[in-house]
Amino acid sequence: MKCKKCGREAIVKLRHYNLALCREHFIEFIEGRVEKAIKKFKMFKKSDKVLVAVSGGKDSVSLWHILVKLGYEADGLFIRTGKEGLIKIAERIVEENAKILERKLIKIDATEYFEGLSTGEIAKILRRPVCSICGTVRRYLMNKVAYEEGYDVVVTGHNLSDEATVLFGNILNWQIGYISRQWPYLPKTHEKFVPKAKPLVLNYEEDIRLYARVTGIKFLDTACPFSLDATTTVYKSYLTDMEKKQPGITIRFFTGFLRNKNKTFSAEEEDLKLKECKVCRYPTTEEVCSFCRLRGKVAKVVSKT
Repeated sequence: MKCKKCGREAIVKLRHYNLALCREHFIEFIEGRVEKAIKKFKMFKKSDKVLVAVSGGKDSVSLWHILVKLGYEADGLFIRTGKEGLIKIAERIVEENAKILERKLIKIDATEYFEGLSTGEIAKILRRPVCSICGTVRRYLMNKVAYEEGYDVVVTGHNLSDEATVLFGNILNWQIGYISRQWPYLPKTHEKFVPKAKPLVLNYEEDIRLYARVTGIKFLDTACPFSLDATTTVYKSYLTDMEKKQPGITIRFFTGFLRNKNKTFSAEEEDLKLKECKVCRYPTTEEVCSFCRLRGKVAKVVSKT
């Protein structure tokens, strides 16, 4: 099998693109699609201060490396949602990558906001899904840190497979509000909201995994144990099965949505009025934001024990 670009021995055949590539051109291809996403969706410029939410997994760590290689001023943010097990390993991996990249790493301990409890412990005492708790905590703290540290944009490692899965699930359940707001780049809608971007949105998950292995990037190759029973995992398995039978269907599905979204869903967008949370003063649609409500519930439960 020969590389389509140079004719040398290929290391991979990307069935979804019907493309065989050697090591050099595979790396170039993946990085090029990141740059393409940044420019296509006008995410940020080389002069912007970029904060990468780094979990230690293949996607966020690879993205951090790619952005730095492409010349972007990208620092890392690690949010510690617990104190033991995989979280400690992930933190160490992120620290190692920060040293390799010679970039600033901001670390924040989310448990300090919740009486020392991890997101798993919070979910257990409140009887709520861990992913819901974790999402609320991470979104809030990512924005808070980025705003207070003066960053122009927060980027996350959500890849094409992730975004297609979310879209698939929302369409199956006709979550029009979520569908109408889904986009690779979310601009600032309030002075205290920092724009958010997903530069891996044009890259398949399996391609990012191979990119990390080929380039020797250190990452935690273990899925979050709480995600195994998540509904999105079921939806992703359906898309994976379809992709095996019809290579390229995932990217056709998602890019088709991006092309047609404004014509199909723009009329369904809700007029969300933002106000400042009475507790933390960060923007919310309610009197008290979801993060502060969560803090209040945890404090109430802990005080009774």
